Amino acid sequence: MAMFGRLSNSLRNQSDPVQPNSLSFIKQIKQTSMLMQRSDSFRQVNWREILVFYIVAVVVSAPFRLHLIVLQDWLPLPAGFNVFYQVLKGIGPLAGFLVAVYLLRSRVNRKISFFGPDKVNALAIFTIPIGLTLCGVNNELGLDRNYYGLLVGLMLVLYALGEEFGWRGYLQQALAPLSAPVQVFVIAGLWYVWHLNFLLPGISWKVHLIHFISLVLGAWGLKKIADTTGSILFVAAVHLSFNLLSDVNTDVKSKLLILICSAVVWTVLIIRTATREKKRRTVPRQ
Repeated sequence: MAMFGRLSNSLRNQSDPVQPNSLSFIKQIKQTSMLMQRSDSFRQVNWREILVFYIVAVVVSAPFRLHLIVLQDWLPLPAGFNVFYQVLKGIGPLAGFLVAVYLLRSRVNRKISFFGPDKVNALAIFTIPIGLTLCGVNNELGLDRNYYGLLVGLMLVLYALGEEFGWRGYLQQALAPLSAPVQVFVIAGLWYVWHLNFLLPGISWKVHLIHFISLVLGAWGLKKIADTTGSILFVAAVHLSFNLLSDVNTDVKSKLLILICSAVVWTVLIIRTATREKKRRTVPRQ
């Protein structure tokens, strides 16, 4: 009986089409295939071009971000227009965009444009400037709060556009062959270093950590918005919310009111865009 049992077990093992060794071999093939795909994705990215873009972005912004050049001291402007010098802190990514696209003749397939496919989405950019004009911004210049709120709102629009032309208008699309999580962390890391806050004194590591986490979340959220709307202008509008919270001298209630009203407008526009895109895809081609 023992002999028949061993024979039965032997036949059962021989008839089993998938052996443990076979499973291990198949698993190794799948892992190798995934590694090759990832390697191929990295090779599809023009890292040299991205490096040039990033060097330009950092070098152009650095003198203003590190306060090495303070133009308002050299050439002060009347009526509160000194505030527009703040735009220069965010102009580096735009300069990098111009160099990559027009000097290097970048071949990146740019699906995200200034207005995007639906120009109605341009309305998104007006919500925060209008809110700041109505609520007003405190200042030490003796200027009317509502007038100064208008100046600050316009300045923030220009500042955000300078950044977003680089980060979403070029870099996100240059990294398109990579997976979404890799794109987010690469952009967040480069974005964090570009700010150069680690070179400024008096900032604790906790603040740096919070800043980096906020940039990761921002890179993820702004990527979603850029992919949905295809509009640099819309992404810049949402970018303004970060600057509103951190850089604008007005009360918390006003900031929250502006953000809530803006979020409602943005949500309506995003739903409208998503609905139109869904209808476009479901309409049969003639």
